[in-house]
Amino acid sequence: MIQSHGQQVPIDPEGPHGGRYRPQVGHRRRAWREYGTLVMAIVGLSLSLSTFLAAALR
Repeated sequence: MIQSHGQQVPIDPEGPHGGRYRPQVGHRRRAWREYGTLVMAIVGLSLSLSTFLAAALR
């Protein structure tokens, strides 16, 4: 974990879950939504770039 001023803080391995990490359903859904947003952004930028190149090469 990194704080705002850049200093790394060690994560307690024996934290509230006893060292085991069990991702919650809400966290997993949020991760997939962010992944989908990233994929759509990459696809959109690729289409924009290809359209620009096609117009520039005419």
